[in-house]
Amino acid sequence: MKRGAWILIGFALIWVVANLPASLVRYFLDESQVTLVAPQGTLWNGSATLATNLGLTASCAWQTSIWQPGLTLRLRHAESDLRARAQFGLGQAKVTLSGSVAARSLQPLLQRYDLFLTGGFELAESYWTVHPGGPQLDQPGTIQWSGGNVRYILANKLYTAQMPPLDAHISSRQPEQLQAAVVPAGQRHATAPPGAPNSPLLVLRLMPGGSVYVGVSRGLLRLANFPWQGNEADSQLIFEVERSL
Repeated sequence: MKRGAWILIGFALIWVVANLPASLVRYFLDESQVTLVAPQGTLWNGSATLATNLGLTASCAWQTSIWQPGLTLRLRHAESDLRARAQFGLGQAKVTLSGSVAARSLQPLLQRYDLFLTGGFELAESYWTVHPGGPQLDQPGTIQWSGGNVRYILANKLYTAQMPPLDAHISSRQPEQLQAAVVPAGQRHATAPPGAPNSPLLVLRLMPGGSVYVGVSRGLLRLANFPWQGNEADSQLIFEVERSL
């Protein structure tokens, strides 16, 4: 009799654990950065809407499996479709990330900087380590932008341009500091120093603390149809700024 009771208790515990509600995912998120809206399903297999403090939103679906330990995550918004696979270890997770992002999915963020883009971004498969200190890129990756119409506002004046396809080569300059070196599509040597041939058109760095460094070259100003009085070479950085996200 006692053995049967323990078996029933064991099955009941398994049922309870297997059906833990999806809302418990909130305990794994930094709610000052990301909010989980209308979760459905279970902690192990569910869906919800994610809203970030940057104004970006996406539908989110996650799935775990005892046969392939880890987490499969998918984010969708408009034509955007991002996929991630995470395998967990002691104090960290190994994450593989790939997919596409439509420019209009980023518009709520870009509008903060008076910038409007068209086209889409393709993220080649990249590999990350996520730990309490933040994400770390394990090896360089690439994001390809299809190019298209660009509108932006500077000094209360609207500028427009038809931009060519561009590649952003992503690397980790040091722990917790990511860099994107933007070059014409297909161009190599994106790590050339400023001013050297084939140096980046644009340099973006995600700095510790949440700010972003931006270095803009004369070549990018020319492509963006922005008037410039100087006679610097296209490879020369014209200005550098750092702004908080």
